Amino acid sequence: MTQGFNIRIFLICWGLISGTGLSSADELTTIDQALRQIYPDAAEFKKEIVNLSDQQQQAIAKKAQVSFDGGHMVQLTMYTAYADAQVIGHALEDIVIGKWGPIHYLVGISPQGAVVQTVVLDYQEIRGRPIAKKRFLKQYTGKSINDPLQLKKDIDGITGATISSRSMTDGVRKLLHAFDVIMNR
Repeated sequence: MTQGFNIRIFLICWGLISGTGLSSADELTTIDQALRQIYPDAAEFKKEIVNLSDQQQQAIAKKAQVSFDGGHMVQLTMYTAYADAQVIGHALEDIVIGKWGPIHYLVGISPQGAVVQTVVLDYQEIRGRPIAKKRFLKQYTGKSINDPLQLKKDIDGITGATISSRSMTDGVRKLLHAFDVIMNR
């Protein structure tokens, strides 16, 4: 059974068990709004679904120190931002599992592979709500695969929301390495 399938089952079961469904998640912003926030000068965005091969998953898992068996999606949505027919950046959409449920987020990545901005789109967190605040998310800005991107090293976690903080940090680190692999850098 693939990890991507496991996450879909989790998301479906979460909605059924909690009785709330994903529609009751706290939606903070839409993908379109987040893309415009990250790349305000973009004239258009092109969307692409990326299915990571087994070989890509292994490379990303090794480099990013994550496991695709433990809560990381194998299918990513990548948006490419264009201005004047030139690529000005990319954004990867992902979901990680926090303590109370899924955290749906978007990471803007420069053509050089550094985080431009991270935006939480929606989540079902109780104590982990501060992970969506700029104060926490701005820690990722400028980070690349050359940075540790680990709690207590270069990312300060949120007191009482360690699981959510770690999930977001692992997710951003995974996306940076996924971007590197996808772009064959």
